[in-house]
Amino acid sequence: MKRMVWMLGVLAALGVTASGQNQAPSFSGVWAATKDAPAALPAAPSAILGQRFELKHAGSRLAVIRPVRDFAIVTDLALDGSETRTRVPGAMCLGDAAVVNAATFDGRAITFRTTASIPQGGGPPTPLAITLILRTTSPDTLEVEGTMRVSGDPAPRQVATVYRRSTEPMPNLPAAPAVKLAPARLADVAWIAGTWTGGEGTSAFEERWSPASGGSMLATSRTLRAGAVTAFEFLCIAERSGSLVYTAMPNGRTPATDFMLTAIDPTSATFENPGHDFPKKIRYARRADGALEAIISGDAKQRVTTFVFKRQY
Repeated sequence: MKRMVWMLGVLAALGVTASGQNQAPSFSGVWAATKDAPAALPAAPSAILGQRFELKHAGSRLAVIRPVRDFAIVTDLALDGSETRTRVPGAMCLGDAAVVNAATFDGRAITFRTTASIPQGGGPPTPLAITLILRTTSPDTLEVEGTMRVSGDPAPRQVATVYRRSTEPMPNLPAAPAVKLAPARLADVAWIAGTWTGGEGTSAFEERWSPASGGSMLATSRTLRAGAVTAFEFLCIAERSGSLVYTAMPNGRTPATDFMLTAIDPTSATFENPGHDFPKKIRYARRADGALEAIISGDAKQRVTTFVFKRQY
C-alpha cells in the first residue's frame, strides 16, 4: 500500500493521472529566469524571454505578458496557429511598432512563433522566422528553447533558458492616460514640419521640426535675447496607441514630459497633461496667413502664452 501511494505521488509530479493518461501541464504563472543548466541544450547567453514574464493559459488561449522598458507587451493568442498582431510601444520620440505572432499547443509544449515585424509608422512587414518552444520539466520549472547567436559561433544555434515559477507578481501596467485620446496619424500634423521663427523687440524664438516620417517627427526650440540663447528645448511628436504623443524636454531636462493628443482637426492639434504643473495644454494651429501659432496654458489662474511663428523654409 505504501509503495502504491508513493508511485501515485511520482506519477502526479510527472503529470500522469492514476488512470495512466497524461495531464496537460500548467503554464500559467509568473516565470523568473535562473542560471540553471537546461536538460539537453546549452544555456542561452541571455534569458530568451527576458528576466521575467507572465503566462495566462486557459484552454485554447494563451496570453504572454512581457515587461519592456516602462511598458508591458501583452500578446493574446489562440493556440491554433492563427496569427495575431501585437503592438510594441515605442521608446521616447519613437512611434509604435508591431510584431506578428502565432502559437500552437500539442498537449505538452507550446510553440510560439514570430513571423513578421512592422516598423514604426507602418510600412510593409519584414518576414521573420523566430520559433520558441515552451516546455515544463516540473510543476514549477519551465524551459524555453530558441535559436540565438552565441559569441564565437559562426551561425546561430539551439539554446535554452530555465525559468522557475515566481510568487512575486508582475509590476503594474502603466496607468491609463488621464485624458481621452483623439485618434490620429502622424500625417495629420505634417503641417507642423519646417523652420519657424518669431519674436518681439530684442527677444526671438524658433522651432525647427523635421518632416513626419517613420512614426515620429523631432524638433529643437530655442529662445534668444539680445542674440544670446537663454533657453532651449528638445521636442517630438510620435504615434502611440492609435493617437499622438507630444514630448517636451525643456533645457534637456529628464525625465521628459508627455502630452497626449485630445483634439485635432485639419488646422489644429491640442495636447494635454492635466497632471503637469505648467503647461497643462499645448495647442498648435495654422493661421489663415500661413503663420504657425503655439498656445500654452495651465489652470484658470495661470497666464496663457501665445507664440506666433513665420515659416522660414
